[in-house]
Amino acid sequence: MALRAFGRALALGCLLVGCGDDGATTPEPEAGTTTGATSSSGELPNTAPVAATQFDAATACAMAGATRVELWASRVGCVNPPPSPCTVPNPPRPEVGTGVDCPATGETAVELEVELPQAGRYHVAVVTLAGTDEQARVCFGEDGMVELLVDDMRFADNPTIAVSDLGTSTCS
Repeated sequence: MALRAFGRALALGCLLVGCGDDGATTPEPEAGTTTGATSSSGELPNTAPVAATQFDAATACAMAGATRVELWASRVGCVNPPPSPCTVPNPPRPEVGTGVDCPATGETAVELEVELPQAGRYHVAVVTLAGTDEQARVCFGEDGMVELLVDDMRFADNPTIAVSDLGTSTCS
């Protein structure tokens, strides 16, 4: 009887809090590592995979009312497709990466990056803002794919993943 009550409590807790991902892990820093370490080029190493692209900020900022251009990544799925156990916010919450304030006159190739802090499938987009409101979105992906897959192998390597314009404003 007590075992059954414990099992129910555990299941309820799992439903309320969410049970991990689908076997993919987000590694913790190893003991003895320092977060302030730099690479031989003097740059800080990635602590998680990063999506990066170059974008014409001057064109995006030319939209009436545009105040800022940013690179966003939203985790929209798990590494493995359903029915694997996975918790994804609905609606997805974006990770906000680097950006540039408007006007960005003459800035035709701005490097934008966003960290991908958890294993899963992401939609990546350059978003033009008017104040706090989204004004326009351009979807980006790797090798023409809308979903950018970040699995355990990518976390082990912590790469910078080059993404490119998919030519659409609908990232699905």
